[in-house]
Amino acid sequence: MKIIISGYFDAGYSIGIDDYPFEKEGALSALNQGNDFLASFNKPKEMYAFADEESGGAFHVDDAEGHIGLSVPVGTGLKIDLSGSSMLQFLHAEALEAASDKRFMGSYYSDPPKNIVGVLTDFQQKIGFSKASVNLYGLGIGYIYIESAELNEKLAPYALWIYRCYEYATYGTYSSGKFRDAFRKMVSDTYTIFSNKDGYEALTRRKIPCDYFPGYQLILMCNNQHDALLASRILENYDELTPLQMDDGKISLGWAAAIVEPSNVDYVSRILFLLKMAQIYYGICDGFERLFSHHISNSVRENLSGEKSIYDAVSLNRLRTIAHTVAEFTRFSALTQNISDQKLLNAFDQMGGLSQKIEHMASACEIFTNIQNEVLEQKQARRDKRLNVYAMALTALTIVSVLADMLSINAALEMSGWIMLLKLGAILGLIILVIYLTFEGRFLRWKKKRN
Repeated sequence: MKIIISGYFDAGYSIGIDDYPFEKEGALSALNQGNDFLASFNKPKEMYAFADEESGGAFHVDDAEGHIGLSVPVGTGLKIDLSGSSMLQFLHAEALEAASDKRFMGSYYSDPPKNIVGVLTDFQQKIGFSKASVNLYGLGIGYIYIESAELNEKLAPYALWIYRCYEYATYGTYSSGKFRDAFRKMVSDTYTIFSNKDGYEALTRRKIPCDYFPGYQLILMCNNQHDALLASRILENYDELTPLQMDDGKISLGWAAAIVEPSNVDYVSRILFLLKMAQIYYGICDGFERLFSHHISNSVRENLSGEKSIYDAVSLNRLRTIAHTVAEFTRFSALTQNISDQKLLNAFDQMGGLSQKIEHMASACEIFTNIQNEVLEQKQARRDKRLNVYAMALTALTIVSVLADMLSINAALEMSGWIMLLKLGAILGLIILVIYLTFEGRFLRWKKKRN
Protein backbone atom coordinates (compact mmCIF):
# COMPACT_ATOMS: atom_id res chain seq x y z
CA MET A 1 0.00 0.00 0.00
CA LYS A 2 1.12 3.53 -0.81
CA ILE A 3 -0.01 6.87 0.61
CA ILE A 4 -0.69 9.65 -1.91
CA ILE A 5 -1.37 13.18 -0.70
CA SER A 6 -2.89 15.30 -3.46
CA GLY A 7 -4.74 18.58 -3.67
CA TYR A 8 -5.15 21.89 -5.47
CA PHE A 9 -4.30 25.39 -4.25
CA ASP A 10 -4.88 28.92 -5.53
CA ALA A 11 -1.96 31.28 -6.21
CA GLY A 12 -4.30 34.27 -5.96
CA TYR A 13 -4.08 35.53 -9.55
CA SER A 14 -3.63 34.32 -13.13
CA ILE A 15 -0.98 35.02 -15.75
CA GLY A 16 -2.74 33.39 -18.72
CA ILE A 17 -5.34 30.83 -19.72
CA ASP A 18 -2.96 28.09 -20.91
CA ASP A 19 0.77 27.27 -21.10
CA TYR A 20 1.75 30.24 -23.23
CA PRO A 21 3.39 32.24 -20.36
CA PHE A 22 5.64 29.27 -19.48
CA GLU A 23 7.32 29.49 -22.88
CA LYS A 24 8.98 32.76 -21.87
CA GLU A 25 12.64 32.60 -22.88
CA GLY A 26 15.19 32.54 -20.08
CA ALA A 27 12.57 32.42 -17.32
CA LEU A 28 13.00 28.70 -16.60
CA SER A 29 16.77 28.92 -16.11
CA ALA A 30 16.32 32.03 -13.96
CA LEU A 31 13.87 30.15 -11.72
CA ASN A 32 16.14 27.13 -11.28
CA GLN A 33 19.19 29.25 -10.56
CA GLY A 34 19.88 29.41 -6.83
CA ASN A 35 16.98 27.11 -5.82
CA ASP A 36 17.14 23.51 -4.62
CA PHE A 37 13.98 22.48 -6.49
CA LEU A 38 13.88 21.72 -10.21
CA ALA A 39 11.30 23.31 -12.52
CA SER A 40 10.66 21.92 -16.00
CA PHE A 41 8.26 22.59 -18.85
CA ASN A 42 7.72 19.85 -21.41
CA LYS A 43 5.69 20.84 -24.43
CA PRO A 44 4.26 17.78 -26.20
CA LYS A 45 5.69 17.21 -29.67
CA GLU A 46 3.12 14.80 -31.09
CA MET A 47 0.09 17.05 -31.03
CA TYR A 48 -0.93 17.09 -34.69
CA ALA A 49 -2.65 14.44 -36.75
CA PHE A 50 -0.79 15.48 -39.90
CA ALA A 51 2.93 15.99 -40.20
CA ASP A 52 2.67 19.12 -42.35
CA GLU A 53 0.83 20.92 -39.53
CA GLU A 54 3.60 20.44 -36.98
CA SER A 55 5.80 23.27 -38.21
CA GLY A 56 2.92 25.72 -38.01
CA GLY A 57 2.23 25.23 -34.32
CA ALA A 58 3.66 28.04 -32.19
CA PHE A 59 2.28 26.69 -28.92
CA HIS A 60 0.02 23.91 -27.74
CA VAL A 61 -3.33 24.18 -26.01
CA ASP A 62 -3.76 20.68 -24.67
CA ASP A 63 -1.86 17.92 -22.92
CA ALA A 64 -2.82 14.62 -21.35
CA GLU A 65 0.59 13.23 -20.34
CA GLY A 66 0.45 10.65 -23.11
CA HIS A 67 -3.00 9.25 -22.33
CA ILE A 68 -5.11 8.44 -25.36
CA GLY A 69 -8.43 10.24 -25.83
CA LEU A 70 -7.85 12.96 -23.25
CA SER A 71 -7.69 16.66 -24.04
CA VAL A 72 -6.76 19.32 -21.49
CA PRO A 73 -7.29 22.90 -22.77
CA VAL A 74 -5.67 24.47 -19.68
CA GLY A 75 -2.34 22.91 -20.70
CA THR A 76 0.27 20.73 -19.09
CA GLY A 77 1.44 23.34 -16.61
CA LEU A 78 4.89 23.97 -15.22
CA LYS A 79 6.19 21.02 -13.21
CA ILE A 80 8.35 21.53 -10.13
CA ASP A 81 10.15 18.57 -8.56
CA LEU A 82 10.49 18.94 -4.77
CA SER A 83 12.43 15.69 -4.23
CA GLY A 84 15.52 16.42 -2.16
CA SER A 85 14.53 20.06 -1.60
CA SER A 86 14.64 21.90 1.71
CA MET A 87 10.85 22.20 1.58
CA LEU A 88 10.51 18.44 1.82
CA GLN A 89 12.83 18.46 4.84
CA PHE A 90 10.66 21.17 6.42
CA LEU A 91 7.61 18.98 5.79
CA HIS A 92 9.13 15.96 7.54
CA ALA A 93 10.21 18.09 10.51
CA GLU A 94 6.82 19.77 10.86
CA ALA A 95 5.00 16.43 10.67
CA LEU A 96 6.96 15.36 13.76
CA GLU A 97 6.15 18.69 15.42
CA ALA A 98 2.44 18.15 14.78
CA ALA A 99 2.59 14.56 16.05
CA SER A 100 4.29 15.75 19.26
CA ASP A 101 1.83 18.60 19.90
CA LYS A 102 -0.70 17.64 22.57
CA ARG A 103 -3.21 20.14 21.19
CA PHE A 104 -3.25 18.15 17.96
CA MET A 105 -2.69 14.55 18.99
CA GLY A 106 -4.72 14.36 22.17
CA SER A 107 -7.11 17.28 21.80
CA TYR A 108 -8.01 17.83 18.15
CA TYR A 109 -7.79 14.06 17.67
CA SER A 110 -8.75 12.53 21.00
CA ASP A 111 -7.77 8.94 20.22
CA PRO A 112 -4.35 8.95 18.49
CA PRO A 113 -2.02 5.93 18.67
CA LYS A 114 0.13 6.16 21.78
CA ASN A 115 3.27 5.67 19.73
CA ILE A 116 2.37 8.10 16.92
CA VAL A 117 5.74 9.89 17.11
CA GLY A 118 7.54 6.54 16.85
CA VAL A 119 5.34 5.50 13.93
CA LEU A 120 6.12 8.72 12.08
CA THR A 121 9.84 8.39 12.82
CA ASP A 122 9.85 4.84 11.42
CA PHE A 123 8.03 6.05 8.33
CA GLN A 124 10.57 8.79 7.69
CA GLN A 125 13.58 6.55 8.29
CA LYS A 126 12.41 3.39 6.49
CA ILE A 127 9.79 4.47 3.92
CA GLY A 128 9.71 8.18 3.08
CA PHE A 129 8.37 9.78 -0.07
CA SER A 130 9.33 8.51 -3.51
CA LYS A 131 7.71 11.42 -5.40
CA ALA A 132 6.95 15.03 -4.53
CA SER A 133 5.96 17.45 -7.25
CA VAL A 134 3.90 20.54 -8.00
CA ASN A 135 2.12 21.57 -11.20
CA LEU A 136 1.41 25.26 -11.78
CA TYR A 137 -1.06 26.40 -14.42
CA GLY A 138 -1.43 29.73 -16.18
CA LEU A 139 -4.87 30.27 -14.64
CA GLY A 140 -3.21 30.53 -11.23
CA ILE A 141 -4.20 27.12 -9.85
CA GLY A 142 -1.61 24.58 -8.72
CA TYR A 143 -1.62 20.92 -7.80
CA ILE A 144 0.59 19.24 -5.21
CA TYR A 145 1.29 15.51 -5.38
CA ILE A 146 3.25 13.55 -2.75
CA GLU A 147 3.59 9.77 -3.00
CA SER A 148 5.15 7.46 -0.44
CA ALA A 149 7.11 4.31 -1.07
CA GLU A 150 5.43 0.99 -0.35
CA LEU A 151 4.38 0.74 3.31
CA ASN A 152 5.45 -2.35 5.23
CA GLU A 153 3.03 -4.50 7.23
CA LYS A 154 3.89 -2.70 10.46
CA LEU A 155 3.17 0.84 9.17
CA ALA A 156 0.28 0.14 6.76
CA PRO A 157 -2.44 0.16 9.50
CA TYR A 158 -1.28 3.67 10.48
CA ALA A 159 -1.64 5.12 6.96
CA LEU A 160 -4.41 7.53 7.94
CA TRP A 161 -2.53 8.82 10.99
CA ILE A 162 0.63 9.35 8.97
CA TYR A 163 -1.39 11.30 6.43
CA ARG A 164 -2.99 13.47 9.13
CA CYS A 165 0.39 14.50 10.50
CA TYR A 166 1.62 15.57 7.06
CA GLU A 167 -1.67 17.24 6.21
CA TYR A 168 -1.49 19.58 9.20
CA ALA A 169 2.24 20.06 8.67
CA THR A 170 1.39 21.81 5.41
CA TYR A 171 -1.12 24.07 7.16
CA GLY A 172 1.39 25.06 9.83
CA THR A 173 -1.35 25.02 12.48
CA TYR A 174 0.59 22.90 14.99
CA SER A 175 4.09 23.49 13.65
CA SER A 176 6.49 26.26 12.64
CA GLY A 177 4.91 26.90 9.24
CA LYS A 178 8.26 26.86 7.43
CA PHE A 179 6.99 24.55 4.69
CA ARG A 180 3.89 26.66 4.06
CA ASP A 181 5.88 29.91 3.92
CA ALA A 182 8.60 28.46 1.68
CA PHE A 183 5.98 26.90 -0.58
CA ARG A 184 4.05 30.14 -0.95
CA LYS A 185 7.28 32.02 -1.75
CA MET A 186 8.20 29.45 -4.39
CA VAL A 187 4.78 29.75 -6.05
CA SER A 188 4.84 33.55 -5.91
CA ASP A 189 8.37 33.79 -7.31
CA THR A 190 7.50 31.37 -10.10
CA TYR A 191 4.46 33.28 -11.28
CA THR A 192 6.34 36.58 -10.99
CA ILE A 193 9.15 35.33 -13.22
CA PHE A 194 6.82 34.01 -15.92
CA SER A 195 4.35 36.89 -15.81
CA ASN A 196 4.17 39.14 -18.88
CA LYS A 197 3.15 42.15 -16.73
CA ASP A 198 0.21 42.89 -19.04
CA GLY A 199 -2.39 43.68 -16.38
CA TYR A 200 -3.77 40.16 -16.37
CA GLU A 201 -2.66 39.66 -12.76
CA ALA A 202 -4.43 42.75 -11.41
CA LEU A 203 -7.61 41.89 -13.28
CA THR A 204 -7.73 38.31 -11.95
CA ARG A 205 -6.46 38.92 -8.40
CA ARG A 206 -8.67 37.15 -5.87
CA LYS A 207 -8.74 36.49 -2.14
CA ILE A 208 -7.33 33.17 -0.94
CA PRO A 209 -7.57 31.44 2.47
CA CYS A 210 -4.83 32.34 4.95
CA ASP A 211 -3.86 28.66 5.35
CA TYR A 212 -3.31 28.56 1.55
CA PHE A 213 -4.21 24.87 1.12
CA PRO A 214 -7.99 24.25 1.10
CA GLY A 215 -7.57 20.54 1.81
CA TYR A 216 -6.36 17.31 0.28
CA GLN A 217 -7.54 14.01 -1.07
CA LEU A 218 -5.91 10.98 0.52
CA ILE A 219 -5.39 8.21 -2.02
CA LEU A 220 -4.48 4.72 -0.83
CA MET A 221 -2.87 2.84 -3.69
CA CYS A 222 -3.46 -0.90 -3.22
CA ASN A 223 -0.94 -2.89 -5.25
CA ASN A 224 -0.95 -6.07 -3.16
CA GLN A 225 -3.62 -8.69 -2.65
CA HIS A 226 -4.86 -7.79 0.84
CA ASP A 227 -4.30 -4.02 0.65
CA ALA A 228 -7.85 -3.15 -0.42
CA LEU A 229 -9.45 -4.84 2.58
CA LEU A 230 -7.07 -3.06 4.96
CA ALA A 231 -7.63 0.27 3.19
CA SER A 232 -11.40 -0.09 3.55
CA ARG A 233 -11.02 -0.65 7.31
CA ILE A 234 -8.68 2.35 7.60
CA LEU A 235 -11.12 4.72 5.86
CA GLU A 236 -14.29 3.17 7.27
CA ASN A 237 -15.15 6.14 9.49
CA TYR A 238 -13.22 8.76 7.54
CA ASP A 239 -15.18 9.19 4.33
CA GLU A 240 -18.11 7.71 2.44
CA LEU A 241 -16.76 5.90 -0.62
CA THR A 242 -18.51 5.04 -3.89
CA PRO A 243 -17.14 1.97 -5.73
CA LEU A 244 -16.51 2.41 -9.48
CA GLN A 245 -15.24 -0.21 -11.91
CA MET A 246 -13.04 1.35 -14.59
CA ASP A 247 -11.04 -0.01 -17.51
CA ASP A 248 -7.75 0.32 -15.63
CA GLY A 249 -8.93 -0.87 -12.24
CA LYS A 250 -11.37 -0.32 -9.43
CA ILE A 251 -11.65 2.91 -7.46
CA SER A 252 -13.66 3.65 -4.32
CA LEU A 253 -14.15 7.39 -4.58
CA GLY A 254 -14.90 9.83 -1.78
CA TRP A 255 -14.49 13.59 -1.49
CA ALA A 256 -11.63 13.47 1.02
CA ALA A 257 -10.24 10.02 0.22
CA ALA A 258 -10.08 7.32 -2.42
CA ILE A 259 -8.94 3.71 -2.70
CA VAL A 260 -7.38 2.67 -6.01
CA GLU A 261 -7.02 -0.99 -6.96
CA PRO A 262 -5.27 -1.08 -10.34
CA SER A 263 -5.84 -4.03 -12.61
CA ASN A 264 -2.51 -3.23 -14.19
CA VAL A 265 0.07 -1.19 -12.27
CA ASP A 266 1.51 0.15 -15.52
CA TYR A 267 -1.82 1.77 -16.50
CA VAL A 268 -2.94 3.16 -13.15
CA SER A 269 -1.52 6.56 -14.09
CA ARG A 270 -4.68 7.30 -16.12
CA ILE A 271 -6.85 7.05 -13.00
CA LEU A 272 -4.46 9.29 -11.08
CA PHE A 273 -4.43 11.77 -13.96
CA LEU A 274 -8.24 11.94 -13.98
CA LEU A 275 -8.29 12.52 -10.21
CA LYS A 276 -5.69 15.24 -10.69
CA MET A 277 -7.60 17.05 -13.44
CA ALA A 278 -10.89 16.77 -11.54
CA GLN A 279 -9.33 18.60 -8.60
CA ILE A 280 -7.63 21.17 -10.83
CA TYR A 281 -10.86 21.94 -12.67
CA TYR A 282 -12.68 22.27 -9.36
CA GLY A 283 -9.93 24.59 -8.07
CA ILE A 284 -10.12 26.77 -11.19
CA CYS A 285 -13.89 27.16 -10.87
CA ASP A 286 -13.64 27.79 -7.13
CA GLY A 287 -10.98 30.46 -7.64
CA PHE A 288 -12.88 32.29 -10.39
CA GLU A 289 -16.13 32.01 -8.46
CA ARG A 290 -14.41 33.91 -5.63
CA LEU A 291 -12.93 36.33 -8.17
CA PHE A 292 -16.32 37.47 -9.45
CA SER A 293 -17.78 37.55 -5.94
CA HIS A 294 -14.92 39.90 -5.06
CA HIS A 295 -15.63 42.09 -8.12
CA ILE A 296 -19.36 42.22 -7.31
CA SER A 297 -18.52 43.30 -3.76
CA ASN A 298 -16.23 46.06 -5.07
CA SER A 299 -18.88 47.17 -7.53
CA VAL A 300 -21.60 47.44 -4.88
CA ARG A 301 -19.27 49.32 -2.54
CA GLU A 302 -18.37 51.81 -5.26
CA ASN A 303 -22.02 52.42 -6.11
CA LEU A 304 -23.03 52.93 -2.47
CA SER A 305 -20.10 55.14 -1.52
CA GLY A 306 -19.82 57.06 -4.76
CA GLU A 307 -16.18 56.06 -5.22
CA LYS A 308 -14.56 56.29 -8.61
CA SER A 309 -14.92 53.00 -10.48
CA ILE A 310 -11.80 51.03 -11.36
CA TYR A 311 -13.57 49.28 -14.23
CA ASP A 312 -13.86 50.39 -17.83
CA ALA A 313 -15.29 48.84 -20.97
CA VAL A 314 -11.99 47.15 -21.85
CA SER A 315 -11.51 45.46 -18.45
CA LEU A 316 -15.16 44.35 -18.39
CA ASN A 317 -14.81 42.76 -21.80
CA ARG A 318 -11.63 40.96 -20.71
CA LEU A 319 -13.30 39.64 -17.56
CA ARG A 320 -16.29 38.36 -19.49
CA THR A 321 -14.00 36.69 -22.02
CA ILE A 322 -12.01 35.02 -19.23
CA ALA A 323 -15.17 33.77 -17.50
CA HIS A 324 -16.63 32.17 -20.62
CA THR A 325 -13.25 30.67 -21.55
CA VAL A 326 -12.85 29.13 -18.09
CA ALA A 327 -16.41 27.81 -18.20
CA GLU A 328 -15.73 26.05 -21.49
CA PHE A 329 -12.29 24.77 -20.49
CA THR A 330 -13.45 23.15 -17.25
CA ARG A 331 -16.37 21.10 -18.52
CA PHE A 332 -15.66 17.39 -18.07
CA SER A 333 -17.25 16.69 -21.44
CA ALA A 334 -14.33 18.54 -23.05
CA LEU A 335 -11.78 16.44 -21.14
CA THR A 336 -12.77 12.97 -22.31
CA GLN A 337 -15.49 11.04 -24.12
CA ASN A 338 -14.44 7.67 -22.68
CA ILE A 339 -17.30 5.98 -20.78
CA SER A 340 -14.96 4.60 -18.13
CA ASP A 341 -13.46 8.04 -17.54
CA GLN A 342 -16.91 9.61 -17.42
CA LYS A 343 -17.92 7.29 -14.57
CA LEU A 344 -15.21 8.76 -12.38
CA LEU A 345 -15.74 12.36 -13.46
CA ASN A 346 -19.53 12.20 -13.07
CA ALA A 347 -19.16 10.75 -9.57
CA PHE A 348 -16.76 13.59 -8.67
CA ASP A 349 -19.20 16.12 -10.15
CA GLN A 350 -22.05 14.79 -8.02
CA MET A 351 -19.95 15.08 -4.87
CA GLY A 352 -18.45 18.51 -5.48
CA GLY A 353 -21.07 20.12 -7.69
CA LEU A 354 -18.59 21.27 -10.34
CA SER A 355 -21.33 21.82 -12.94
CA GLN A 356 -23.17 24.11 -10.53
CA LYS A 357 -19.95 25.98 -9.81
CA ILE A 358 -19.39 26.56 -13.52
CA GLU A 359 -22.93 27.90 -13.94
CA HIS A 360 -22.67 30.06 -10.83
CA MET A 361 -19.34 31.48 -11.95
CA ALA A 362 -20.73 32.36 -15.39
CA SER A 363 -23.89 33.90 -13.92
CA ALA A 364 -21.86 35.87 -11.35
CA CYS A 365 -19.75 37.26 -14.18
CA GLU A 366 -22.88 38.28 -16.11
CA ILE A 367 -24.38 39.95 -13.03
CA PHE A 368 -21.17 41.85 -12.41
CA THR A 369 -20.71 42.98 -16.02
CA ASN A 370 -24.37 43.99 -16.30
CA ILE A 371 -24.06 46.13 -13.17
CA GLN A 372 -20.89 47.74 -14.42
CA ASN A 373 -22.31 48.31 -17.90
CA GLU A 374 -25.27 50.14 -16.34
CA VAL A 375 -22.82 52.22 -14.30
CA LEU A 376 -20.85 53.02 -17.43
CA GLU A 377 -24.06 53.94 -19.27
CA GLN A 378 -25.07 56.26 -16.42
CA LYS A 379 -21.65 57.88 -16.49
CA GLN A 380 -21.89 58.28 -20.26
CA ALA A 381 -25.37 59.81 -19.88
CA ARG A 382 -24.06 62.29 -17.30
CA ARG A 383 -21.11 63.07 -19.56
CA ASP A 384 -23.43 63.64 -22.54
CA LYS A 385 -25.64 65.84 -20.40
CA ARG A 386 -22.67 67.96 -19.34
CA LEU A 387 -21.62 68.30 -22.97
CA ASN A 388 -25.16 69.41 -23.87
CA VAL A 389 -25.06 71.96 -21.06
CA TYR A 390 -21.75 73.29 -22.29
CA ALA A 391 -23.10 73.47 -25.85
CA MET A 392 -26.23 75.31 -24.66
CA ALA A 393 -24.07 77.64 -22.58
CA LEU A 394 -21.90 78.48 -25.55
CA THR A 395 -24.98 79.02 -27.68
CA ALA A 396 -26.52 81.27 -25.04
CA LEU A 397 -23.31 83.26 -24.64
CA THR A 398 -23.19 83.70 -28.40
CA ILE A 399 -26.73 85.04 -28.41
CA VAL A 400 -25.91 87.30 -25.47
CA SER A 401 -22.89 88.58 -27.34
CA VAL A 402 -24.99 89.29 -30.42
CA LEU A 403 -27.65 91.06 -28.36
CA ALA A 404 -24.98 93.04 -26.55
CA ASP A 405 -23.64 94.22 -29.87
CA MET A 406 -27.13 95.20 -30.85
CA LEU A 407 -27.39 97.25 -27.63
CA SER A 408 -24.74 99.73 -28.49
CA ILE A 409 -24.77 102.98 -26.55
CA ASN A 410 -25.87 105.11 -29.47
CA ALA A 411 -28.63 102.68 -30.38
CA ALA A 412 -29.72 102.53 -26.72
CA LEU A 413 -30.16 106.31 -26.69
CA GLU A 414 -32.33 106.25 -29.78
CA MET A 415 -34.59 103.21 -28.98
CA SER A 416 -37.69 103.41 -26.82
CA GLY A 417 -37.70 102.29 -23.16
CA TRP A 418 -39.92 99.24 -23.75
CA ILE A 419 -37.67 97.83 -26.43
CA MET A 420 -34.65 98.46 -24.20
CA LEU A 421 -36.25 96.60 -21.29
CA LEU A 422 -37.28 93.73 -23.59
CA LYS A 423 -33.71 93.21 -24.83
CA LEU A 424 -32.25 93.46 -21.33
CA GLY A 425 -34.82 90.91 -20.10
CA ALA A 426 -33.83 88.50 -22.90
CA ILE A 427 -30.16 88.79 -21.96
CA LEU A 428 -30.95 88.32 -18.25
CA GLY A 429 -33.14 85.28 -18.99
CA LEU A 430 -30.39 83.65 -21.01
CA ILE A 431 -27.90 84.24 -18.21
CA ILE A 432 -30.28 82.70 -15.65
CA LEU A 433 -30.86 79.69 -17.94
CA VAL A 434 -27.10 79.11 -18.28
CA ILE A 435 -26.65 79.31 -14.49
CA TYR A 436 -29.55 76.89 -13.88
CA LEU A 437 -28.33 74.33 -16.41
CA THR A 438 -24.85 74.48 -14.93
CA PHE A 439 -26.01 73.86 -11.36
CA GLU A 440 -29.12 71.76 -12.11
CA GLY A 441 -27.66 68.54 -10.63
CA ARG A 442 -26.66 70.17 -7.36
CA PHE A 443 -30.03 71.91 -7.10
CA LEU A 444 -31.95 68.66 -7.55
CA ARG A 445 -29.80 66.85 -4.96
CA TRP A 446 -30.29 69.71 -2.48
CA LYS A 447 -34.04 69.63 -3.07
CA LYS A 448 -34.14 65.84 -2.61
CA LYS A 449 -32.24 66.04 0.70
CA ARG A 450 -34.52 68.81 1.94
CA ASN A 451 -37.67 66.77 1.18
